[in-house]
Amino acid sequence: MATQSLDRQTDRQTDRQTIDDAYYIILREAANIVGVKLYELEWKKIGEIAEVGTGRSNTNEQEKDGKYPFYVRSKFVKRNNTYQFDETAIIIPGEGGIGEVFHYVVGKYALHQRAYRIHVIDNIINTKFLYYYMVRNFKNYIERNAVSATVKSIRKPMIENFKIPILPLEVQSKIVEKLDHFNDLVHDIEKGLPKEIELRQKQYEYYRDKLLDFN
Repeated sequence: MATQSLDRQTDRQTDRQTIDDAYYIILREAANIVGVKLYELEWKKIGEIAEVGTGRSNTNEQEKDGKYPFYVRSKFVKRNNTYQFDETAIIIPGEGGIGEVFHYVVGKYALHQRAYRIHVIDNIINTKFLYYYMVRNFKNYIERNAVSATVKSIRKPMIENFKIPILPLEVQSKIVEKLDHFNDLVHDIEKGLPKEIELRQKQYEYYRDKLLDFN
C-alpha cells in the first residue's frame, strides 16, 4: 500500500511538472511576441468594446430539423428555420446555468429572449479570447456582485460592467491558439488513453486559469 501511495504521489508530481514546464513555455512565447508585461494592463468594460443584447424568440419556436442553430438558456443548442443575427458572438443565458453555459458563435443564428449575445465591435479584442476569459472569470464576478447568495438571473448592466484586460492582439491570438489546441485534445477521446485524457484536462484547466488570471 505504501508503494502504491508513493507511486501515485510521484505520478501527480510528474504530471504537475509537465504542466508547469509547458505553461511557462506558452507564457514566454506569448510575452516574447511583443515584450508585453502582463501585470501592467489596461482594463475595459465589456460595454465599452461590445454590443450586449437579447434575442426575440421563445423555446416553443424551435424546429427539430431547422436550418440554423437556436441558442436558448442551456448548453443544448436547438434549431430554427429563421435567424436573427449573422455575426461572431458569445452567448450566455440570462437565467439558469449562469457562469457555466457559454457558446462561441460564428455565422447565422437565432436567440432566445432571455439569452444574451455579446458582439465585439472594437478591434482591440479577439472575440475568442474574450470567450475564454469569460469562461474562466465571469462566474466569480457574478457571485461577488450578486445581491443574494443564489444568482437566479442576470441583467444587461451586469454583463456590460464586467472588466477585461486589454492585451496586444498578438498575445490574445497566441493564448487562443494554445487553449484551442488543448481544448481539441481534451474533447477528442479517440486520440488518447484515459490517463492521457485526464492529464490533458488538467493541462487545459491549468493553462486556462494561469493564462487568463491577470488579477
